[in-house]
Amino acid sequence: MRSIIRFVSLGAAAALVIYGLSQPIEQDSRWIASLWIALPLLYIAARLWLQPMPPGIARNIQHLALAITIGFAGLALQLLRQQFVHADAIASAVFIDQQTGQPTSNVRKVIAALKVRRGPILDRNGTPIVTTEVVEGDYAVRRYPLAETYDPTVFGNIVGFFSSRFGASGIEATCNDYLSGDRDSWRRLQDALLDRPRIGDTVRLTIDARLQAAAHAALRERSGSIVVIDVRTGAVLAMVSRPGFDPRGLAFNPAAPDRQAENRRIDEYWRAINAEGSGQPLLNRPTQGRYAPGSTFKTVTAVATLLHPEQGRPDAIDCPDERPTEPGAPPVVNAVRTGLEGIIRSTPFPAEPNLERVYAFSCNTAFAEYAMRLGPDLLIETARRFDIYRPQEAPASYDGFTDLPTLPSLIYVNPGFLNSRAALAATGFGQGELQVTPLQMAMVAATIANDGMMMRPFLVAEIVRPDGTTVVRNSPRPIRRVMPVNVAARMRANMRAGVAYGFGKAADAVPGVEVGGKSGTAEYPCPTRDNPEQLCAHAWFIAIAPVEQPRFAVAVMIENGGEGARLGAQVAGQVLRAAFEAIQ
Repeated sequence: MRSIIRFVSLGAAAALVIYGLSQPIEQDSRWIASLWIALPLLYIAARLWLQPMPPGIARNIQHLALAITIGFAGLALQLLRQQFVHADAIASAVFIDQQTGQPTSNVRKVIAALKVRRGPILDRNGTPIVTTEVVEGDYAVRRYPLAETYDPTVFGNIVGFFSSRFGASGIEATCNDYLSGDRDSWRRLQDALLDRPRIGDTVRLTIDARLQAAAHAALRERSGSIVVIDVRTGAVLAMVSRPGFDPRGLAFNPAAPDRQAENRRIDEYWRAINAEGSGQPLLNRPTQGRYAPGSTFKTVTAVATLLHPEQGRPDAIDCPDERPTEPGAPPVVNAVRTGLEGIIRSTPFPAEPNLERVYAFSCNTAFAEYAMRLGPDLLIETARRFDIYRPQEAPASYDGFTDLPTLPSLIYVNPGFLNSRAALAATGFGQGELQVTPLQMAMVAATIANDGMMMRPFLVAEIVRPDGTTVVRNSPRPIRRVMPVNVAARMRANMRAGVAYGFGKAADAVPGVEVGGKSGTAEYPCPTRDNPEQLCAHAWFIAIAPVEQPRFAVAVMIENGGEGARLGAQVAGQVLRAAFEAIQ
């Protein structure tokens, strides 16, 4: 019996240690739990391995020595994990503050890289966004040639910064091993033996610099996000976050006449962009901003209704001014408080309400009814197809897009929220506890445009060594089929109706091209002393074009922008027009 217990304890301890060591660094809690469970099992196995001793000082000393040995074994395993198993991941880790977007990374690697000639970052057409200049003392300084043509904040949240004071962010961080040349250990060894300067790899992005600048200009001075995706490949053609920051402000020049003054300049700019009232320019809103999606989420509810027609009954619907949900809860109301059903019945010609019409005119009471018909399980299941998670299933970082740190989108926050019919109804028309990123809503639109196949979005097109060898080339990769082709086709017709005769007419801004889309007005509390119940609204719009053979999907989110059918649709139309002009 002692032998069986001994081997079972030892085997269980070994399995727990192996499991814990295999966990990524973001799952420290799993490793700590595995280690703390494994150590007592190791102690039991060791006790049973030793010969029993009679009671007395010798046995007490033996137990104490065994406990100390097991403690040292735990420390050794922790060091093994940190210094060997996950050494590279820990050294390269970037922590992003979810509230401010402020990154924290390993500055020592950056300081050691002051003489490394980091590789350039190019747009899809080969236009240099970031380059390296060798200055006095053989030091390397990051330069931003596009600043001569465009506002450098246009690209700040994508390329990020590379700072000896504050580490790295954006592509500078996620592609650091390539840009610095660290990835190629053989070439690094040759450089060290031959005393050659280390030259990093070239990173070419999927971004089109002209479209990126045009999308940034469309936001004007407003805070918000714009994402443009090639629906056929998943390539991210533009990703705008405003306000942004100028990466030149954090680039240290080792050849500066006064290094202390150079450091003071950088410190002052860092304080300025992190100051209260700066608008959180370090926060990459398309991937790290989470908001209620407003009526753009009716797209997901509509897909769920078409996927489950027996429960959803898509064309057996009405649009009353109010709809009760459950006793004690306020009724659901429409944004157009009276007479919306009359508008739906008469535009563009007399007809009964159906899914297309209530979608085109964004009827809250209709989509509340759809959600209550479907129930929480079917709505959750459809949202999960679009990678909108329940909180207990959500990864720490969304793994569908890994080129930049990305938060997962959530269908609710608090456990059991959708058990309430009122909460279910609110979620159906895009409120409730929904928390989604602009990137995720762009993916929803792109999936419908791509006949129901969700493609993995990517920002890095390829990485090329200095000798011209391609080491990474990203190609289109599907995530999953979200819906059948016929459901996607019907949703494209619904989106076209939303622009052709519905509330999204302002998006129809591309001559000769049929645009489809859905507006969203996401309410959120903005209390004041005089009005503690005051609500404000973010303006959303998702769009695809051309509807028959889509090329582009766009998501626009303007913070405190009001009605999505106005400002959101206008901006989406401008961005689509720029996309057709810039990308042949």
